[in-house]
Amino acid sequence: MKIKTIKVLRGSKGYIGKGEEFEARILPSMPFQFNAPFQIIEGEHSGVIIPRENAIEIENEKIYTVKQWKDQEDYYTEKLIKAEDKTKRLEKLVNELTKQIDPKNKEIEKLTFFVEMLSTALEASCKAIEALKEQKAN
Repeated sequence: MKIKTIKVLRGSKGYIGKGEEFEARILPSMPFQFNAPFQIIEGEHSGVIIPRENAIEIENEKIYTVKQWKDQEDYYTEKLIKAEDKTKRLEKLVNELTKQIDPKNKEIEKLTFFVEMLSTALEASCKAIEALKEQKAN
């Protein structure tokens, strides 16, 4: 396991700086002791014991084999290709729907214009009828 010191320590082989990383093990001690100290097992400070409260355990970095790396790369490449294909199909569908909607929108514009003209003509007719009624009443 790897540990990282969280404060400056004085060891039997000199000072150990804050933030230094070491390969270490948990020092065997009494059974079920949860705060057993670490012991550095590599480098110039090998053998130095570090109390549990002065260091934290850091996770080891995952190392992949070439085959595992290639398998991961193939898996995500395939997912990317599928996503791109789906995007292209959806873009094509949107374009087709847009082409179908455009003539309908033009037809709606014509009908709207026709309705507005009929509305204007009906309004003018109503005013003319009211004017005639007034003339007749006078």
